[in-house]
Amino acid sequence: MNFGEFNNKFANIYNPILRFEDKSLPLCAAETSIYDFVRYPLLSFVQEKYILGSVINYTEANFIGSRSLFEVYGLLTELCEELFHCSYADGRTLTGVNTISTLLMSLFEIGDSIYITSPEYGGHSSMPKICKRLGIHVIEMPYDIENMDFCYDEINKKIKEKNIKGILVCLSDMLFQPDLSQIDLSSGTILIYDATQVLGLIAAEKLPNFFDTLPKDLPFILTGSTHKTLPGPTNGIVLTNSKDLMHQLDTKINPDYLRNIQMHQILSLIFCLEEFSIYGKEYMNAVVESSNALAKLLRDKNFDVINRNSVYSNTHQIFIHLPHESTHAFYMECQLYNITLNERYRKIYKDSGIRLGVQQIARYGWKNKELEIISEIFEMINQDCLAKTHSHYQEISNLIAQLAKDKHLKFTLDISNFLEFFVR
Repeated sequence: MNFGEFNNKFANIYNPILRFEDKSLPLCAAETSIYDFVRYPLLSFVQEKYILGSVINYTEANFIGSRSLFEVYGLLTELCEELFHCSYADGRTLTGVNTISTLLMSLFEIGDSIYITSPEYGGHSSMPKICKRLGIHVIEMPYDIENMDFCYDEINKKIKEKNIKGILVCLSDMLFQPDLSQIDLSSGTILIYDATQVLGLIAAEKLPNFFDTLPKDLPFILTGSTHKTLPGPTNGIVLTNSKDLMHQLDTKINPDYLRNIQMHQILSLIFCLEEFSIYGKEYMNAVVESSNALAKLLRDKNFDVINRNSVYSNTHQIFIHLPHESTHAFYMECQLYNITLNERYRKIYKDSGIRLGVQQIARYGWKNKELEIISEIFEMINQDCLAKTHSHYQEISNLIAQLAKDKHLKFTLDISNFLEFFVR
């Protein structure tokens, strides 16, 4: 393929992606934009370099020239200690699911029994499949749908009865953070909390940080992917204060389960954490305010917005119940207008509904005026779905185009003073 032919083929693929991004109304709870300050380290030449072994102590039998790379691990730990109050930070894993797979392989044996969160109540749908493939027996954590939290007395009773080796709390759908401090870990059961959806909210002190309440010697791991409420690269992170777990994980992650560490990803994550240390609290305040404000506006327009004691959300997510027969039609209407959201068929949505996320629009600085427009758009879409018409098509399209004119990321650092570090 000559370059001209390649250029044309690629343009035909990529230009529609750009047009969609420019015109979309981003309400997907799983997607977050990163700004140039965080994105620029991804261009660094260190993505071509290799380093093996521990993040705690430099491994001498290593690639020549890697000693300087090792210092990057220390800076990541320093920033994570400041934001998350942990003493061990490991950014070598590649995504959230890759992180959990690596932890499961490192900490458990074939035949071990662990508790996991049920997909029906917000649990990540990949976890049962991964555990089964690894030969780990899973038991779904009992859940109290009315209180939207786990049944801790029952969990603690069965931890000893069934010799539960670990607990994996991995929630994709989460309005309220579970109170994991109620879990009894005195028997040595390992608690892994995949906080992918809420890492930013924990770092900004909008949600409780279990490193502040659990004794340091308990086997607790806070982990997740770094690109939801934490606006970083698609990367994984593992955090703990347990010395036993530190040493159990440190040399298993690399070189046993990962070889080529993506150091440019870790640099990007470091820049994200520095940016977040300055703007994170302001940004996360905007996120929680936006989720509750938009939820109330939608409730006022007769949407069945799921809540707990009249509180709609402590996170970036909003759940709307829709009748089962209407959910997919509503989702397809949103697709017509490039409104990104998720359709869900789970008990936590009263069996069917949609999930919204406001982390992206909050970073645009959108407030009451824009949220009111979004609620009006949803109301018109719902009316058209019920009437099986597109009578509001032009009005909805005009409102989305109006919103799309103001997609400028806030809560960011200027990159100009840092470019020199990455130019060779």
